[in-house]
Amino acid sequence: MRLRQLVSVALFIVLPAPDPLRADSPLERLRPFVRKHCYRCHGVEKQKNDLRLDTLGTDLSGRRTLEVWQDVLDRLNLGQMPPEKEPRPDPEELAAIVETLTALLKDAYALRRSTGRQTVLRRLNRLELRNTLRDLLHLEGPAFRGGAVSKLEDTNGNGRTSRTGTDPVREFPADEEQGGFDNIGDRLVMSDFLLRLVIVAAQESLVLATHFEEKPNVETTRYGGHVRTKGPNPGLEVWSREIHPEFDTIFQRYREPGASTGGAGRVAPSSLASRGVSTPARYRLTIEASAHNQKHPWGELIKSRQDEPMLLGLHMADSRRGGLHEGNPTSRKLTEWALPGDGSRQTVTFETWLDARWTPWLGWENGPYDRSLRPSHLVKRYLPDAWRPRPENDASNEERQSYEPDMARALLRAGYRGPQLRIHSLTIEPLIGSWPPESHVFLYGVDDATAVEELVLRFAQRAFRCVVKPEEVTRYVELVRSQLAKGISRPEALRAGYTAILASPRFYYLQESSGKLGSYELASRLSYFLWSSMPDDRLFELAIADRLTDPVVLDEEVDRLLDDPKAASFTRRFTERWLRLDRLGAMPPERGGPFRIYWDRQLESQMVAQTDAFFADLVKTNGPIRRLIDSDYTFLNERVAFLLYGRDDVWGDGFRKVRIKDPRRGGIFTQPSVMTATANGVDTSPVVRGVWVLENVLGTPPSPPPPDVEPLAPDLRGATTIREQLEKHRRVEACSGCHRTIDPMGFAMENFDPIGRWRERYPVSNLQIDPSATLATGERVDGIVAFRKMLLARQPDVTRCLCEKLLTYASGRLLEPGDRGEVDRIVGEVERKGSRLRDLIKLVVRSDVFRTK
Repeated sequence: MRLRQLVSVALFIVLPAPDPLRADSPLERLRPFVRKHCYRCHGVEKQKNDLRLDTLGTDLSGRRTLEVWQDVLDRLNLGQMPPEKEPRPDPEELAAIVETLTALLKDAYALRRSTGRQTVLRRLNRLELRNTLRDLLHLEGPAFRGGAVSKLEDTNGNGRTSRTGTDPVREFPADEEQGGFDNIGDRLVMSDFLLRLVIVAAQESLVLATHFEEKPNVETTRYGGHVRTKGPNPGLEVWSREIHPEFDTIFQRYREPGASTGGAGRVAPSSLASRGVSTPARYRLTIEASAHNQKHPWGELIKSRQDEPMLLGLHMADSRRGGLHEGNPTSRKLTEWALPGDGSRQTVTFETWLDARWTPWLGWENGPYDRSLRPSHLVKRYLPDAWRPRPENDASNEERQSYEPDMARALLRAGYRGPQLRIHSLTIEPLIGSWPPESHVFLYGVDDATAVEELVLRFAQRAFRCVVKPEEVTRYVELVRSQLAKGISRPEALRAGYTAILASPRFYYLQESSGKLGSYELASRLSYFLWSSMPDDRLFELAIADRLTDPVVLDEEVDRLLDDPKAASFTRRFTERWLRLDRLGAMPPERGGPFRIYWDRQLESQMVAQTDAFFADLVKTNGPIRRLIDSDYTFLNERVAFLLYGRDDVWGDGFRKVRIKDPRRGGIFTQPSVMTATANGVDTSPVVRGVWVLENVLGTPPSPPPPDVEPLAPDLRGATTIREQLEKHRRVEACSGCHRTIDPMGFAMENFDPIGRWRERYPVSNLQIDPSATLATGERVDGIVAFRKMLLARQPDVTRCLCEKLLTYASGRLLEPGDRGEVDRIVGEVERKGSRLRDLIKLVVRSDVFRTK
């Protein structure tokens, strides 16, 4: 608040009678300081700017009183009070006054924002809406897959962004956040604009669920012999097809996007790579494959994993985005199989949904790769009798071009003794059972014999996620009847009724009564916590039987929901919000700058996938919470391992648990996703990372910076170090208090660059990085290893913060001071159980915060 605003406020304050400071008010502790330094200008004899502080009230629930005390604090922070000509207060005394007043005002603001520890009636956010439409209408496909809404993409490279695909909520604006979470009730407001988007999304989804067409005539297709008949670039895979007509051979592992090897190491039907399977459906994929020469005599030149099984991976990709090429960002690994390396033929199967333009493909997950290794090198070393020198430069074009193919043929005809995978066949079998599908039958019945009243009531009960009486859907039935009377077809009339149901607040709001939640309300809160979607049939059955109030049943359901594939929404969304990974992409590196690999190798999605895999594993195994701080393993794929961790011993694009020997790595809090989300794409800031630690790891967020203090700008010339800049910044009286707490937390992470790679020096100045710092407690830490030890010593604080974040996410409201007792109880109990993650989730679900509106 500026001076003229202060004057304005003061003129309108109705000042109470003298002696307003009650003896029991915490503000009474400020009275001696205010009397000594403020009354001369703002007391009985003089009221500069019409402000009188000796009669200022202490009831901070009053807006105007709160504003004046806030202005006092702001001016103390800025050094504007007392004025320069007046005696200056002792710095330690001033710091204590500022700290006290800051805490009191913080509590006052929290009280003003308080919802009385009740979750405000909350609308489904856009991801929950999409998942609910998916499960309500029995829909499948890539538009409903994944834990995030489609992002804006520049698909044409012309700088124009749009959301692509058929995601029904693709046009929804981002949901408002509070405390980093996008499912907080009092932030999820509704408007006419959003209601129109809900209706459009509902109509699109209803059309997707409708199937009046004939049952697709899709035959099972077996691709035998050469599954891939075109490409990749000339190499052993292509030349092997000349020698072996009965199978495809994979000699090396495929490479990830951006590696540019011409699609080598990938096998899929060539016709499908350009057009997809054509018919969207669930498919059973059957692969006949064999692995050969796991242990082989050519290890000097072919560096393969002779001590571990050969892994065959099954992937799928959108043919519209590049088919089998490495640049296809949609490639997604489905599963992998370990094949014995003795040459025996194995048959494996997997079932998955494939959209019309999607294609499956096979790759060798842990195969060798050496771009410089040519067939002629192998022939020269292991088949010297068949080798001949490479033609001279003055040889004919034909002679020079035929040299490597000739060497390859000699190598293959003699019997290739190096490691290889052979794909003998790929069978794609559509699993289209009864027709029309479940989605259609749910909407329209098997035939027109099903009464409109029955269909509408059944739909409303699932959409409203509770028991619905026939009289409650009368108006929807009448709407359908009125449409039929106008000559509208039965399907269109029913869709009009269903759309009206989906436009009801009973659908897009979570209906919760005050006090203890009932069984249906508890079923919804549980499913939206762990699935970001509506309850399934089992939860509805338990709600009908009123069994969800039993803590044992709740524990069983938590296990069941977390073991379901739909729990991927929880592991992805919660970590994204808790660790603020939603900030990834907000300030990304330049496309042509020093961190261009962030774009060239599509690292943003890989960073999130690593963190997701780490957290999901802890949830699955009920792992110790301390592993979030420090662990002797992490999850890596080849891309992240090589580009961000400097390791060349992790092969394949699928994430897997990997042992780490570097004590600087491990845990989740210093993974590249977090380090990138807490940087600005150009440089790092100990302040930003320090605040992040305090907010999201220790649960002790600092106060916001005082007004009118210039933010710290990075020195891109490298003339000063960030430490020197911060030391100067801390000389500002208003900044010193908080920065003593914030900066040391961030300095410990300063060795991680803006995309999470380890560095010893600053890139511009080439100065050595000093990660040491003295914490506000006086404890000295000399880098990330010591910092982790400090966090391990404060594990109860980390557990408490995680508990608070889980409770916030699960209940849809921010916690308040009155919730501290319940948090204390949960933290104490989980510590007695061994401080494990799934145990903590169960205790959250059992808590009063979770089970009460």
